[in-house]
Amino acid sequence: MRTVIRLLPLFLAALGVMGLAACAAPTPVPAPTVGAATATPTAPPPTQLPAPGTVLPTPTVQAPPPTPAQQPAPPAASPAAEPPLIGQPNRLVIPKIALDVPIVDVGWRVEERGDQRFTEWETAENAAGRHINSARPGEQGNVVLSGHHNTKGEVFRRISDLELAPGDLIYLYDQTGRRFTYVVDEVTNPPLLEVGATPEQRLANARYIQPTTDARVTLVTCWPYWTNTHRVVVVGKLVP
Repeated sequence: MRTVIRLLPLFLAALGVMGLAACAAPTPVPAPTVGAATATPTAPPPTQLPAPGTVLPTPTVQAPPPTPAQQPAPPAASPAAEPPLIGQPNRLVIPKIALDVPIVDVGWRVEERGDQRFTEWETAENAAGRHINSARPGEQGNVVLSGHHNTKGEVFRRISDLELAPGDLIYLYDQTGRRFTYVVDEVTNPPLLEVGATPEQRLANARYIQPTTDARVTLVTCWPYWTNTHRVVVVGKLVP
């Protein structure tokens, strides 16, 4: 596979750059009503005077209840737990084909052919290249990964050989070590014609790498092994 994947015309290069982007205050609780203090009735007067030197007991009066300012404040409500941050992808593992490679971000460049201009995605060496405007593992959207099949590591060689099938597992990891599981849902077989394809065919092919409303991963490589005339695309859906 050449170091680029031709999938989108120039106007599609700007597509796919997606942004991601409260709480009601607790209902006030009225302070309890403070009742009036009630004095303890005094003892009846003695029938006779006490003996000289006798200490008379001091009458006791019930203390009033604490004022609202003295009452303990109600415990503060615990803040809602925030969802974990989405990490940067750094590893692709596919057990079915014994694939375990790093993931690096790749961009695109503009090529001119006659009076036409095309965008061509760059392809990572010895790694899976994540299109920089695609989603990250675990989030809603399309995680697009491309890789060489016959040069510079041949990381997607067995994908190009059509060894994956619906139901196979794909694991994506982020830099924190979290793993996200995807299940293969589609494999383009026969492969998609790219070299010599009409503009309409290329637009149809390009839909695989455009943003999506669901959470998926899309793997793209060339076919067959001795040339780069077609594309093999594998789509996996995120397991909740």
